[in-house]
Amino acid sequence: MFKKLLTIACAAVLMPAAAEAAPFNSATIRRIIDGREVFIDRREATVDDTADRGQEVSTGSSRAEVLFDRRALGFLGNNSLIRLGEDCFRLDRGQVLVNGPQNTCLGTKVLGIRGTTYVLSVKDNGSYELAVLSGEATVGDAAENPVKDSSPDILSMYPTLNPVIGFGSSAWGSNASGESLGEAAGLILGDASFFMPLSQSLGSNLLYSYTTASSNFDGAWGASTELGYKWFNPDNRSISSVLMGYDGWDSAGCFQSQVALGGLWQKGRWQFGVNGGIPLDQCVNNLGYAIGQIGIPIADVGNQSITLSLSPYVLHGIGESFGGGRIGVNVPIGNQVMLSTYGQYDNLLDTVIGGQISYRFATKGGFVNDPNLQRSTASSPMPWQAKEFNTSSPVQIAMGHRRDSSPSQADPAEKVQIPEITNLIGNTNAVVQLKAGEEATFSPDGMLLSQKMMSKDRFSQLIIETMSGQNLLPESHAINLVYQQLYGVPNSTLLSILGSDWLIAARTPYPRLRGANNLVVPNNKLPKEEKEEETETAKTYVCSTSGNSFQYFQSGNVSGVSNITDATKFQTTESNTTGSCSGKLAGSNGMETTSPEFI
Repeated sequence: MFKKLLTIACAAVLMPAAAEAAPFNSATIRRIIDGREVFIDRREATVDDTADRGQEVSTGSSRAEVLFDRRALGFLGNNSLIRLGEDCFRLDRGQVLVNGPQNTCLGTKVLGIRGTTYVLSVKDNGSYELAVLSGEATVGDAAENPVKDSSPDILSMYPTLNPVIGFGSSAWGSNASGESLGEAAGLILGDASFFMPLSQSLGSNLLYSYTTASSNFDGAWGASTELGYKWFNPDNRSISSVLMGYDGWDSAGCFQSQVALGGLWQKGRWQFGVNGGIPLDQCVNNLGYAIGQIGIPIADVGNQSITLSLSPYVLHGIGESFGGGRIGVNVPIGNQVMLSTYGQYDNLLDTVIGGQISYRFATKGGFVNDPNLQRSTASSPMPWQAKEFNTSSPVQIAMGHRRDSSPSQADPAEKVQIPEITNLIGNTNAVVQLKAGEEATFSPDGMLLSQKMMSKDRFSQLIIETMSGQNLLPESHAINLVYQQLYGVPNSTLLSILGSDWLIAARTPYPRLRGANNLVVPNNKLPKEEKEEETETAKTYVCSTSGNSFQYFQSGNVSGVSNITDATKFQTTESNTTGSCSGKLAGSNGMETTSPEFI
């Protein structure tokens, strides 16, 4: 008797509430890919169509994303069919991936979940294959009195990015005018930055602001700010971004400023972008620019890549345009440190080389805030609510290790706790429990036939089959962490499908080197100022005699004239002369010398 009571008490603690079927209402089509062959009760369905209890959703060659009562998401594979019952849905053929607390009927059993993403398939002989990608799943008899469901809105469970602060140092030098590198121009700066997510939706759209400031603490300083938008395209797993920004910096007594515009498209860590700057100031040495960029991944480092960038550009200043090219290398060191270096050449700036080291950290302990890794354990049902305790059959309870508390943040460097795996095979009333990384086969009646750990290839195959081309799941990031703990870092294809590339690219600012783009025309290349010639005013004078009776020289008149208005006028433009009256005689006898008299 004591042993039986102890068994019942253990069941109350260990049996997950998720094993009970929650009331079910509807399934809404959210997305259709690979054609249009999605049907509700054999009628062609479109996005936003809804199936209710008693109806069926099926696919032909297409696949569909389905929202179950806003508490779970499902990816229905091609040639698949699900029937919507009162308490769960039943997969009659094909394959479905479910993320969230949506229960599934397996013959006479119910598949319940807790913080889980699982893949369910029906084989030709009617048996079921169940694989758990994250969380836990249980298969057992349905409860007679379902517990009221309190699951959160699944669309609110996507990971979000935290604000990021950065510090670092950058330097550049130029041999403009043919002098030794760094002698003509160059700076070593201290840098600070702040990245702020402004709006995030469905884990794949981000509006952000990014601000930087730099100074050499000796009079040279500058600041930049930008507003950008990034989004993830599940069709080809590409990431796109656009930005508009402002740059300002002090340069040789004139404050430089410019508007910056840019766009970037990346896929498989290849990058194709363009950006430019339009001067706003009236400085004579300002430069506008337009630069293209091709980023080539040359080596993988963890879940990132070392990138080689090739960037042709055009500079415009002092009324002329100058073409050039830049080559650079970006090296990530973990998730927080980035090293970059570049070199460029053109006919205006000659050779320029530079580099930067930056350290970035999140304000809330991790770059990613994932609510799926913070979810508290659901409460267990009371023993008398479960059908197993209302029969005369012996009771067998799954006695496995419980999952440890999940980490509070979703940084990829953190680990998801994977409990030890215990085979749980019992009689017809036993509860079968599966952990992340396990798969099991069940008979058409829901009886357990086999249970084992998935191989790395099998786990990878399920991700590619069910999630390729689909939107990111709320638990995509959690699945990535499970994979890393079980098998190591996923390959680049899996990282892009699971959204790891997106989470890194989304929090990484647009790759425009602000120091390199805030250059000015070198002083020796500025047009030389032409000195204005002084215009001298012509001076007019006459030649007059001295004495009491003035006589003025008049050409052709030997004795001259007494009225100055009748005198012959002379001019000089030489500012330092007093004029000359040599040989110009006047007077009563015509022999008196004269001297200049300016009028």
